[in-house]
Amino acid sequence: MENELLSAAGNMLTYSPYEIIINMASAMILGLMIASVYRYTHKGLSYSQSFTLTIVFVTLIVAIVMMVIGSSLARAFALVGALSIIRFRTVVKDTKDTAYVFIALALGMAAGTGNYFLAITASIFFSGLAIVLHKSNYGALYKSEFMLRFGFEH
Repeated sequence: MENELLSAAGNMLTYSPYEIIINMASAMILGLMIASVYRYTHKGLSYSQSFTLTIVFVTLIVAIVMMVIGSSLARAFALVGALSIIRFRTVVKDTKDTAYVFIALALGMAAGTGNYFLAITASIFFSGLAIVLHKSNYGALYKSEFMLRFGFEH
């Protein structure tokens, strides 16, 4: 009986403590990198610090979720069922923000499963592309838009 209990506990721990720390640290670093690129390339008035923090959090949380799931199909379905009760009511103001959420998800998945080369390569490619598109003002129609602001002092 005791051997069965130890065997079951051993099957639950699919990652060593060292691997868990490395996976979480790499997810955090990659999330911070993508959040920094988001801050640098953001245009417009709808910048949100909470969205920037969300990018970092999502990357780390998804890495943790991937480690929890491991190779267990039962845990994956249980997690989908548990997380299906969460509803997000925040309206995405800029469609580009959705891309940043998706890259955070993908990098978290890669870091959480120990695919470090894929995670690092994808983050470098995504960051490079985002910066190049930002610098070249890709997709702009080159029409002038201005905003007039008034400030009153007493």
